[in-house]
Amino acid sequence: MSQPVAYSVVVPVFNEEGNVEALTSRVVSVMEKVGAPFEVLFVDDGSRDGTPLLLSKLGARDRRIRVVRFARNYGQEAAVEALYLNARGRWLIQMDGDLQHPPEEIPTLIAKMEEGFDVVYAVREERRDSLFRVGASRAMQWSMRSLMEIELPEDVSTFRLMSAPIARLVAALPERRKFFSALLVWSGARIGTVRVRHEARHAGSTHYNFTKLLNHTFDLIVGFSSKPLRYIGTLGSLFAICGLGLGAWVIARKLVWNYGVMGWPSLFAAVVILGGVQLIATSVIGEYIARIYVQAQARPLYNIAERINFDEPPVADELRRASTGSRAASESASTSGAPS
Repeated sequence: MSQPVAYSVVVPVFNEEGNVEALTSRVVSVMEKVGAPFEVLFVDDGSRDGTPLLLSKLGARDRRIRVVRFARNYGQEAAVEALYLNARGRWLIQMDGDLQHPPEEIPTLIAKMEEGFDVVYAVREERRDSLFRVGASRAMQWSMRSLMEIELPEDVSTFRLMSAPIARLVAALPERRKFFSALLVWSGARIGTVRVRHEARHAGSTHYNFTKLLNHTFDLIVGFSSKPLRYIGTLGSLFAICGLGLGAWVIARKLVWNYGVMGWPSLFAAVVILGGVQLIATSVIGEYIARIYVQAQARPLYNIAERINFDEPPVADELRRASTGSRAASESASTSGAPS
C-alpha cells in the first residue's frame, strides 16, 4: 500500500516547455525541506509543444511526479477540476506553471494553514503583470463583489492551499462552468490570506488576451448571478416609463397647443436605441438558455489520453462510481416502491 500523501502540489500547464523543468526542480526542493510526503501533479491541457515529452521524462525520473494528459485543450477550468479530483494529498497547493508563483513561498501558505484555515489564498505583493492584466483582474473582482456578493480579498491569485475535502466538494459540483475562487468562498470554508512575492514569468508569454479575459468575466457573471436579468427588467421599465411620458407630452401638445409632431431624426434615434437594448437583452437571456442546454447535455468536461505514475484508481473514478451507484440505488428504490 502506498504511503499517505500529505501535500499535493497541483499545476495546470499548457504549452509550458520552457517552465516545467525549472518549476519541478524548485517545487521538489522546497517540499523535501518541508519534510512531509508529497506529490507534484500536472494536468497537461492538450499542449502542442514539447511539454508532454518533458513531463513524461520527469515522471520517469521521479515517481512523485504524476501527470494527467488531456486528449486536447479543454480550458483551464477543466484542467483544475481534473487536478482536484486526481490529487491524493490531504492538502492541495495550486500554482500556475509559469513560475510567477514562487515555490519558495509554499511554507508560508502551510504556516498560515496551521492556524486553523481550510483555504489559504496568496495575496500578491508588487504584481509583475502588465497594467492590462492588473486592470482586468480588479474589474473581475469588482464584478464579484457588486454582482455576486462574493467577497474575495484584493489581489488574490490561483496560488492557494486547500483541504482536499473542500477542493473535491467544489470540483464535484454539477455545473459545467466553474469559477473555483468563488466556489471556495461559497463552500463556507475558513479562509485566510498571506502576502507572498510575485515574480515575472520565467519563460514564454501569457496565454490570456483581452478576449479570453472578457469571456472569462462574462462567464463568471452569468454563471453565478441572475442580476443581469434583473437589470434588463429595470432598464425596460425605465424605457417604458420614458416612452409613456413622451407619448403623453406629444398628445397634450397636439390637443392644447395644436402643435404637430416634428423631429423624425430623434424618433429614428429612439427606435435604434430601443432596438439595440432589445438585442442586448435577447443576447443575455439567450446566454442563460444556452447554459441550460449545455448543462442538460451532461458531456464529460474532458477526455484523458494518458496517466503517468498512477498505480491506483484516481479519486475521480471513485467519485464517479459512487455517484453512479447512488443514482442506481435511488432508481431501484423508486422502482421497487412503484405500484404493480
